[in-house]
Amino acid sequence: MSSSTQTYEELVVATAATVTVRHLRDALRGHGLTEYAVVDHGHDMAAAGAPSHPAWTLIFGNPAAGEKLLARNVTAAVDIPLRLAVIGTGPDTSAIVLRPMESLLPADLTDVAAAFTGVLRSLASEARDAAERGAP
Repeated sequence: MSSSTQTYEELVVATAATVTVRHLRDALRGHGLTEYAVVDHGHDMAAAGAPSHPAWTLIFGNPAAGEKLLARNVTAAVDIPLRLAVIGTGPDTSAIVLRPMESLLPADLTDVAAAFTGVLRSLASEARDAAERGAP
């Protein structure tokens, strides 16, 4: 993964963004994660009459893991559930974008932040690999 800024990581995917979104959603289900929402920014922008961008945010989590985090620091609720973004970068290319949780959670939660970031990276890589293999 390459870092596009100091606070975001991008994983380039050699498939269209809609394909990448589908594979990312499949990866979430495959890991038993709860999908809370898929925000289609481009659709919403177009509906509002604004220029649209091919961008989605997937919001998901594991309620049991969230409970363990909140038991240690309830203010961390502002940073969960987890999120991954998919950005269309061309007709047949996209990027999965994540923010390492270490940049969000307080220092006393470094171990949890690292674990959550590991989950984000793993899901992004799994979705990229499935999309590029052309998995159904």
